[in-house]
Amino acid sequence: MQTNQTTFETPAATLETILSLENFQKKHSDKFTPSQLTWFMRNRERNGLAESGAVILSARKFYINEPLFTQWFASQKA
Repeated sequence: MQTNQTTFETPAATLETILSLENFQKKHSDKFTPSQLTWFMRNRERNGLAESGAVILSARKFYINEPLFTQWFASQKA
């Protein structure tokens, strides 16, 4: 049986590309509702978001690495 794994290249992270979850939602409110982002975070282990490296959990607060999140989101299939 063949597994379908997505490999993510890791762009260099900068503080400009790492946003708090709240700021990410504000910046991309035309694409994602707060409920969608909450669902992505709650299911990050199952949907591959955690493995992508796009989510940082520090001091009980979520941050998003924008380039990695974009790669993860673009890799999603219907």
